[in-house]
Amino acid sequence: MTPSTLERVLITGATGFLGSWIVSALANRGIPVLATDISEDYHRLDALCPNPPEGMVERRICDITDPEALDLLIGQMRPTGIIHLAALQIPVCRERPAAGAAVNIGGHINIFEAARAHRIRRIIYTSSIAAKPRGSANAPSNLYGVFKKTDEEISRIYWQDHQLPSLGLRPYIVYGVGRDEGETSAITRAIEAAALGKKYEIPFDTRSCFQYVGDIAEIFVRAVRSDWRGALLSDISDRVQSTDDVLAAIRTVVPEAEVTVADTARVSPEDGFDTSPLRQVIGDLQETPLVEGVLKTVELYRAIDARRRQAQSA
Repeated sequence: MTPSTLERVLITGATGFLGSWIVSALANRGIPVLATDISEDYHRLDALCPNPPEGMVERRICDITDPEALDLLIGQMRPTGIIHLAALQIPVCRERPAAGAAVNIGGHINIFEAARAHRIRRIIYTSSIAAKPRGSANAPSNLYGVFKKTDEEISRIYWQDHQLPSLGLRPYIVYGVGRDEGETSAITRAIEAAALGKKYEIPFDTRSCFQYVGDIAEIFVRAVRSDWRGALLSDISDRVQSTDDVLAAIRTVVPEAEVTVADTARVSPEDGFDTSPLRQVIGDLQETPLVEGVLKTVELYRAIDARRRQAQSA
């Protein structure tokens, strides 16, 4: 595959769940990727894409809390776009709030400063459904959500003060192979358990948007190749379903699955979603139906498990 000489995308948090899928999607499109993270553990990417196209993915260590190192890297590599995913999740932000703020807020500012200094005009970052108001306080319900809401406001100010374009996307409960961290990873763990013949109980009952990770990766790929003005902020879906719907999809794909749902309510926004800013950037959105997304995830888990077993017996 011949790489595009006009494009190069820098991704932070590249070893994570979303990062691995987006790196794979870009590389398979012939778009060179500079994959950065503080970790060198690319086991998720290696499972998804064991034989990536040659020369498409360069891996670098990068700490987004180090503004000088980040500025030097972006200045040297001159990416055509930045996909900023690096963040600490809900449990870490709860247990180590100062570290959460340093990464999720300080790191966000460092990305925007480096992009401004080097005139990078395409920044796409992950906010979260956690930033949306909910409950009696009509506000984010945890520090992670507060940090992500702050990032949205920071991005708005960078457009106001410096005309730096950005697109903030709010994923909801994203499921797929590699989703093994965070509270809502329970949905993926349930699908994995069904695929491999194990028992599992989803520890909460909720209504939310359940999004197949392949769709999310495709959205990021299309967005980072687009142009827009302003500090746009967008939901990614408005299709609300329940954990009972997830359970039904799992049992449709794996009738013998021993997966259940606990009787513990998890409050999540169910309305007020707006995908029009994203459609403004990339056009129409295609959402994989829940049964189809579960089927793809089951098939991939089983394929990975088969490769693992084959390697062990070799």
